[in-house]
Amino acid sequence: MPTKLSLQAYAESLSNFLEWAELRGVDWKNASYAQHLLDGYQKEMTQGSWSTKGKGLAPSTINARVQEACNFLSWAALRGLRKEFLVPTTTHYVQVRSATDSHGHRGQEVESRVGKVRLDPKTLRLPTDAETKKWLQAVLIKRGATKALMVELIIKTAVRREEAAAWRLDTLPERIEDWHVIGEQVEATIKFGTKGQDFGEDHGDKIGPARIIWMPLELAHRLHEYRRGPRLAARAKWAKAAPTKAEQRARAAKPSPHLFISESTGERITAKTLYEAWTGVGSLPFDGWSPHAGRHYWACKTLLTLSKKRADLIAARGDKLPIDWITSNALSDIQQVIKPQLGHIDLATTERYLQWVARIFASGETQLQYAAYLDDLEYKNEEVRSTHG
Repeated sequence: MPTKLSLQAYAESLSNFLEWAELRGVDWKNASYAQHLLDGYQKEMTQGSWSTKGKGLAPSTINARVQEACNFLSWAALRGLRKEFLVPTTTHYVQVRSATDSHGHRGQEVESRVGKVRLDPKTLRLPTDAETKKWLQAVLIKRGATKALMVELIIKTAVRREEAAAWRLDTLPERIEDWHVIGEQVEATIKFGTKGQDFGEDHGDKIGPARIIWMPLELAHRLHEYRRGPRLAARAKWAKAAPTKAEQRARAAKPSPHLFISESTGERITAKTLYEAWTGVGSLPFDGWSPHAGRHYWACKTLLTLSKKRADLIAARGDKLPIDWITSNALSDIQQVIKPQLGHIDLATTERYLQWVARIFASGETQLQYAAYLDDLEYKNEEVRSTHG
């Protein structure tokens, strides 16, 4: 079964097409692929005439919407609800490289619909230290400390926003003595809101495949402090705000398994609210900076940290640092460290990470900029650790 988010995406795409058809006077029972979907629906989205902002939509958005319209019209034809609907396709071969072998590849036959919008080539962009600091401060001021902590959870652990919103009181063991600590990292197991097989639902969250992740020790301590301090205060304030004693008692007794709750309502902070807090502060580092990009941020920062440690060892011996040596080690790091934390990584994303690492080490100025940022993070972590004794 598709997830709730997938079903919502399908529904929104289908509704968008049906709304376009109604406003343009197109009867979907007689709509054709070339005249109506390509020269009408797709063309208007490309030009921006079918867009809330009046600008052309991203190729990925256009392709997803047109594909869903094709799916619907093909289904309707099979059910006898309209005349036959044909989607012309073309076949081509692509090279599929192995995720574990940068040299091995094989050909694969791929079929795609004719007229599909070509995707723009993408390069990975991450915010600078100054941009990140300004944005985090804006989230804290405009959206509050709890949402700011959730945002940090994403950029420091690469959890998805659904996983952050579904984080439970006991996801991190409630007793510090029960934490599994290795060096400056703490282990946690997540299963609510994770992608993959659906094992049911609990308190509004999908139960998915369990995954072990690691978080900085300083972040674990701040989550623990929030759990036993601000969260309890927010919960008590919400219960006390009830108009009657009976309702106050009912609110206090209401189960509340989620860690992150609203200071104003006492209810859980949803993935949608978290997304709005992330993107709606007016100080985004750049357009497209989202919780999903925050996962890339963690992955690339981790790759850079590991690569820099190796580079320092090589530099100490006075040896030259070849770029292919950096990327080959980075590929191993992706398999051993990045992929288990993210839960999934496709070949295209792997390639983007490797290109990013190579670009960083090919540019001395950029390398120094990020190295200084990492050094600053280490300094702050040391301050936190000394505070916790």
